[in-house]
Amino acid sequence: MKNRQTNVIFIRHGETDMNKENLYFGHLDPELNETGIYQLKKTRKLLKYFEKNINIVYSSDLKRCMESTGILKIGAKIKKIPLNEFREMNFGIFEGKTYEEISTEFPEEVEKMNKDWREYRVPQGESLKEVMERAVEKLEELTKKHKNKTIVIVSHAGVIKSIVSYYLYGNLDGYWKIKVDNGSMTKMCILEDGFTYFDYINRL
Repeated sequence: MKNRQTNVIFIRHGETDMNKENLYFGHLDPELNETGIYQLKKTRKLLKYFEKNINIVYSSDLKRCMESTGILKIGAKIKKIPLNEFREMNFGIFEGKTYEEISTEFPEEVEKMNKDWREYRVPQGESLKEVMERAVEKLEELTKKHKNKTIVIVSHAGVIKSIVSYYLYGNLDGYWKIKVDNGSMTKMCILEDGFTYFDYINRL
């Protein structure tokens, strides 16, 4: 008899011009660029294999994720629910700037960030640990609510990487060892007894 399980398919939004320019941006709200639209159209083709099994879709409420969700064209009868818990990290005073710019403008803050990247909170922003905690808390709530169902979550690299690191390492230790490209899919499976594994990460 086949094990029943809960499946979560994470999809990273498509590219924006801010991604292309290597800017720090989390809560800024750019649209997808042409490359980003193309990436999600490719993801749409991959997702066709799973579409009949998808029960519900959640998305970060930021424009780049909502737009990505629209391009995926997952069944009209399937609910699509925006949630701010799946937003990217709030980079506070770093938002919209390059690393070189923040290093020049805020050298003391960059030093603090480099020393303690897990728990450093950007002024007017949040820490990566806080991102992980809010995302994992909401995810665990949703996987209990939709047990033995297939959930799609359209989100951001920081959120997806922190979730993967949490379930593989119990913390953020694996964060920088995980690659999550624009438009990629990552599948997490939770068995009846709670055992969790990843079927794949960063599938394109």
